[in-house]
Amino acid sequence: EITLGNKNYHIGLYEKAMPSSLNWEEKLKCAKDCGYDFVEISIDETDARLARLEWTAQERAQLRETMQKIGVPIRSMCLSGEQKCSVSRKSASTRQE
Repeated sequence: EITLGNKNYHIGLYEKAMPSSLNWEEKLKCAKDCGYDFVEISIDETDARLARLEWTAQERAQLRETMQKIGVPIRSMCLSGEQKCSVSRKSASTRQE
C-alpha cells in the first residue's frame, strides 16, 4: 500500500507477469516478497486458465487457504477468455461453444 496525498492505494501484480511454472503458493509468495498487496488472476483463452471457471469447491477452498497462509489475496481478475467464443459473435455455432 502506498499513500499519495491523503489517499491509500493498493498495488497488485498481474499473474502472467510471473513465470507460468510457479504454483499458486509460489506466485503469492513472490508477490509478497516484492512488496505487492495482491495478485490479479488471469482467465485467458488457454484451456488451463479457462478450466479455472469450473474449479470444484475444494479447488477454490484450497486457493483461499493458500491466500490466507501467505497473506496475499487475489483481488482482481483479468477475464479475456470470453474472446475465444464471445456471445456477441455473429455465428450461432461460435456462440454455442
